[in-house]
Amino acid sequence: MPQNLELLNKENFGAYIQPENQCYLNEIVILESVNSTNTFLIEENKNKDNKIKVCFAESQSAGRGRLGRRWISPLGCNIYLSLLWSFKCGLEQLSGLSIAVAMAVLEALTAYGISDVVKLKWPNDVLWKGKKLAGILVELSSQGKDFHNAVIGVGLNVNMSEAFSQDISQPWCDIAEIIGKTPNRNKLAGLLLDKLLSTLKLYQTEGFAPFCAKWKDLDAFYGQKVSIPTGQEKIFGINRGIDAKGYLVLETASGPRIIVTGNVFRSDY
Repeated sequence: MPQNLELLNKENFGAYIQPENQCYLNEIVILESVNSTNTFLIEENKNKDNKIKVCFAESQSAGRGRLGRRWISPLGCNIYLSLLWSFKCGLEQLSGLSIAVAMAVLEALTAYGISDVVKLKWPNDVLWKGKKLAGILVELSSQGKDFHNAVIGVGLNVNMSEAFSQDISQPWCDIAEIIGKTPNRNKLAGLLLDKLLSTLKLYQTEGFAPFCAKWKDLDAFYGQKVSIPTGQEKIFGINRGIDAKGYLVLETASGPRIIVTGNVFRSDY
């Protein structure tokens, strides 16, 4: 475990959660180790009343990212957080949820005092100087036509040794690198949870519209040439932002194209 990095503590990080948000915390669990915080919440809430639940873990043995990728989760180094939220709306109204969650992460970093430019890569990667700082995994399950549970997982790199670089397939960074000192991990955890709760309340009442309007200024690749690999082809075009559903709008040689899912890479085509 890194030196001078405290373990998570409810009382310590609870001090950074606004009173109006604490009432939403029906249950917070802090686990020393778990296969995956998302998997834990999904399993724990089968056949139970749908309530908001929060799971933090000090480490994960099988942390998961988007598209089935492994999320490296060493003990005491980062923040591994999952939250269960129930939405009463149509499934199509949740298409922009992961983008809204990514914006909540940015708000938490700003509240922590990080003034360096942190950007988002569609659909929900959090980047600093082009390196991945945080990742998000949203898993939805339907309880009926207009009732859906969302398990929202966030992995935030806080203070991770370079020794783990060999296990990570892309450039990455952590909070320690950005601020040049050991971060206050409990403060980060509290601010992150607080901003997530505020964001989910807003999404519940107003949908994706308030978040869609902010995307252009946060998009790391807006207006740039990009490529998007798929199973059948590689799509090239200019990133023109997102539509009202949170889908990527790509200007291609054959006209505008809407991308529902995928990974975006800068391109020099």
